[in-house]
Amino acid sequence: MSTLTDDFWAPRASFLAPIPELAIAADQLDQAADAVLRGDLETARALIKSCDMPSLSTYRALIVEGEKPEIQRYRPVPNAPERQRGTKARMPGKRAALEIFRRDGWRCRFCGICVLSLDAIKALDSLFPEEVRWRARPYRNRNVAFNVLASSLDHILPHSRGGDNDPSNLVAACGSCQFGRMQYTLEEVGFLDPRLRPPVVDRWDGLERLLRK
Repeated sequence: MSTLTDDFWAPRASFLAPIPELAIAADQLDQAADAVLRGDLETARALIKSCDMPSLSTYRALIVEGEKPEIQRYRPVPNAPERQRGTKARMPGKRAALEIFRRDGWRCRFCGICVLSLDAIKALDSLFPEEVRWRARPYRNRNVAFNVLASSLDHILPHSRGGDNDPSNLVAACGSCQFGRMQYTLEEVGFLDPRLRPPVVDRWDGLERLLRK
């Protein structure tokens, strides 16, 4: 019979189970994109404002604001790759990155939430700067839905541990899963390898359709 300790250290997909508000925000932004495309800017504006939910800020802060042993669950791994001091993270070009996001269905391969094209976010920000606030500093002053749903690429083997930019070492991620893992390997935070689960590819497009209007 498993003990609490066994359960705590068991392999997992992500730091935290996604909260329902993440799916609600993605759905509302999906509706907002459709409203923009049909010229109904006021409906789009209202939907974007409604996504700025305090619960999303709380969720994000638990993962990315400070290392928390009960969430990161870092454990030493024998013979893990050494951290390479002084290395600067390198990312693939825009075309290669786009291919990875499309391959992964514009979803975080760790927690599974829908993520947004950064260019689509910027397009919405140009239309609704007071509601999106993408250029706000500090970042916590942005509409939080865009903070938590913004797409990111994550190196399965971190660059600082010797990982490269081959597409096989890169997956689509949300910012929380990427920044929460920092320089740790999957094994060090107890993550299952997301590449062993097939990506979910359906009609969700990361709001890319806004860039084709």
